[in-house]
Amino acid sequence: MLKSLHIENFAIVDEANVSFNDGLNVITGETGVGKSLIVDALSIALGERAFKDFIRDGYSSAVVEAVFELKTDDMRKLGLKTPTITVKREIKLQGSSRVWINGRSSTVQDLKDLGDQLVDLHGQHEHQYLLNEDHHIDFLDQFAEVAELKQNVSDTYASLSVLLRELNERDRATSSRQEQLQLYAFQLQELNEINPLPDELEDLEKERRVLENALTISELASALYREAEETDASAIRRLNMIIHQLEGLSDYTEAAAAFLPEALAARVSLQSIADFASEYEKQVQSDPKRLGDVESRIKLLNRICQKYNRPYPEMLTYWDEIKDRLDKQDDPDWSREELLKSIDKHSDKFSEACENLSKLRKMEAKKLAATVIERLSHLGIPNARFQIEVEQELQEKGLAVLNSKNFRADASGMDKVTFWMQANPGEPIRPLARIASGGEISRIMLAIKSAMSGKDGIGTVIFDEIDTGISGRIARVVGRELQALGHHHQLISITHLPQIASLADNHFRVEKHFVHDRTVTRVRLLSQAERVMEIATLIGDGEPGEATIEAAKELLGSEE
Repeated sequence: MLKSLHIENFAIVDEANVSFNDGLNVITGETGVGKSLIVDALSIALGERAFKDFIRDGYSSAVVEAVFELKTDDMRKLGLKTPTITVKREIKLQGSSRVWINGRSSTVQDLKDLGDQLVDLHGQHEHQYLLNEDHHIDFLDQFAEVAELKQNVSDTYASLSVLLRELNERDRATSSRQEQLQLYAFQLQELNEINPLPDELEDLEKERRVLENALTISELASALYREAEETDASAIRRLNMIIHQLEGLSDYTEAAAAFLPEALAARVSLQSIADFASEYEKQVQSDPKRLGDVESRIKLLNRICQKYNRPYPEMLTYWDEIKDRLDKQDDPDWSREELLKSIDKHSDKFSEACENLSKLRKMEAKKLAATVIERLSHLGIPNARFQIEVEQELQEKGLAVLNSKNFRADASGMDKVTFWMQANPGEPIRPLARIASGGEISRIMLAIKSAMSGKDGIGTVIFDEIDTGISGRIARVVGRELQALGHHHQLISITHLPQIASLADNHFRVEKHFVHDRTVTRVRLLSQAERVMEIATLIGDGEPGEATIEAAKELLGSEE
């Protein structure tokens, strides 16, 4: 969700700070005040192309910063550990623009990739995730809820890919196989002679630390023994006196007897400490020869780890691997034959998984298309045609094999999904990406978004010109659709229609002022009373009158 937008020296906006909320956020204002500049600024913050013309006259740079708040699922999807994302972009008259993501310098491409997953923007300067045909398959899958089948395809693809890579590596390595085996043999002999043991390096480093500090350890153990038992004032002797006195008191009071078990247990613990200190002092002796042997062994083990460029545990694993590879060298043809059988088996599983996923996609594509057509009719585009093509591409060495034919396939399956649209009777049906009218596209997007019912994974949807070419009853229907969509997404809509503005959960007004001989734009959240006047202005297209104010109140009242 977009939490806030900061704009600085952008066109006629000297400085603006807008805080958005959940639900339907509506932006209104007179023609020419710069409503669309809000959308332009956000587009640039999300990686769209930035022109130096956007920089306010008299300034060397413009800054746009947007803060997003993510849900836990979105954090996991984006691979982030924090629920807040701050993106910032500076456009400069001289030099390239600069980009920051969460305070770290980044690239425009990284910003755009991130923006595609945060915001779906429809309007004059489209940031249209939905119009990118590469994403159509994702929308269909989200609608169809095919996660389990898709995971099966992904898993079987991964298994098959591992085997194919192994086969490819074996085939490419055939000419140099003997040379590689000779290297393995040399490495095996070297490691066998060194004979590193599990946990040996860690154990040796612990032993070295003791040997290096033998004198200190001996002194500490000796002092501990003296304090515990050896001296007249030792802890054990003093505790024995306490026990003797408690035993005497026990003849007179049960309260004293209650402490005897604890005192006796303490004496056992102190005796154990004294015994440990006495014995450990004898064990730990300065041994320069052993220390030298330990250090030499540590150096040898570290050198072999460095040589093989592996941490100690991985070096031991590699030792086992080369043993295994050399054991299998006698019958390479048999090994390859077994590998090919395994590939055939996994290919069958992958092809079956792709076929099952494709069947479900085709079935769900018809349902999604029918739902979108129904929504379009409500939104003032009757007689529309909307089709979802689920196609497969033949490929000579495609991984999916059905009816003895090979099809292009990967971790997402074997399908290419494309949305097609005919908005007006008599026009040819075309790919959705080629629909030209901004207002028409916005309503089509709204219909698809409504059909998706919050399954598309995009947190914020922005509509600029959603009301182009509509009015009256259809405008109210569009408003209701936006309001309903606001239950699943955060919506931001720029509109001039009172039928839509009156349904907003949060209503912002863009205003133009004349400050210090310069025109500036301001954005502010309206109170309920201010909303009445703004809706009345939209109804009357001028100064509110008594009739338009009453009409505004009626529109706002019908929101309930």
